[in-house]
Order: sequence, then structure tokens, then C-alpha cells
Amino acid sequence: MALLGASSKRVEKAKANIIIRKMNSKFKLRMFCRTTGAIALCSSKKQLKLSQPNADELGYADSVSLEDIGGVRNEEGRNSVAIAVLRGSTDSILDDLGRAVDDGVNTYKSMCRDSRIIPGAAATEIELAKRLKEFSLKETG
Repeated sequence: MALLGASSKRVEKAKANIIIRKMNSKFKLRMFCRTTGAIALCSSKKQLKLSQPNADELGYADSVSLEDIGGVRNEEGRNSVAIAVLRGSTDSILDDLGRAVDDGVNTYKSMCRDSRIIPGAAATEIELAKRLKEFSLKETG
């Protein structure tokens, strides 16, 4: 499992196999909890639960690693999560890439629910032009 936005300074490993991670984003916290099966110790009203966590509230990860990613690693385990790492020279490029990936994922999710598609961005016209050209080459006159 890879920690989103993690750096070696922000992740500490204790002797009891406990990971301490500071997360400033609710989205990242929810994703982390969903990935590990943990329950966040705060309510929706931003009140922190100040008691010892139950065994049901603790999450689990087969492995946790911080590494430079330049390839693909596929391992089977209890947690099935895919994380895409986007690289770009500026924040605006990364924002655009993030929106493009988000659009693609949402399109895939909607296609899984309802597989009917209407082509857009002149796809119909392009396909008609190709077929018309093929047809015109076969016909004489």
C-alpha cells in the first residue's frame, strides 16, 4: 500500500507495528480508512474520540512502503487498491491530469452501470466520413 502524499519525515513506525500518519485532507483520510479497514476516531462534527480504540476500529495493511515509482508492481493481498501517481512540472498540469483521470474513472463507473453510449466530439461524423470514403472507392462512376 502506498501512502498518498507521504514523505519519510511524516511517517513514523513504532516498535509495536503502529503507523502514525498526519493527514490534512478528509478525502485522503477516508481513502486510507477504506483501504485499511480502519475507522476514523472523529465524528462528522469534528469531535475527537478520546478513548482507547477497539479492535474493530483498527485497520490492517500487509505492507507499507515509501518508494519512487517508475514502473508497475502487482501483488495480491487482502487489500485491493489501485493508486495512480501523476507527475507534472507545474501544479496546473497536475490539476488537469487529475481532472482527466477523474473523468475517465467516472466514465468507466457510469458505463458499468449503463453500457449505452452516445459518441461525442464529432466521433459519429468521423466514422461516417471513413465509411463513405471506403464506399466511394468501391463504386464506379
